[in-house]
Amino acid sequence: MSVQTIALLVIVGLAAGMLSGLVGLGGGVIIVPALVFLLGFNQHQAQGTSLGILLLPAGIFAVMNYYRRGFIDVKVVMLLFVAFFSAVTWAASYR
Repeated sequence: MSVQTIALLVIVGLAAGMLSGLVGLGGGVIIVPALVFLLGFNQHQAQGTSLGILLLPAGIFAVMNYYRRGFIDVKVVMLLFVAFFSAVTWAASYR
């Protein structure tokens, strides 16, 4: 990875993080277009990268915070997950 690529990624990450923290914009509005237009990613690569950024580190901390405050019903989450995963698997098999 070149120094220019690293600098662009850091700038995009900082911009997305600031806008996400201030007004809730981030992945779909900042990261995906930046990866496509500035770094030559295809649409699927950009979306996958954006999901990886947002889901893994940010998502887990949000879930932990909501769970600690008692806002997550684990039984409901599990039932919804099983139904959701089943439907996604079924729908993906028809592509």
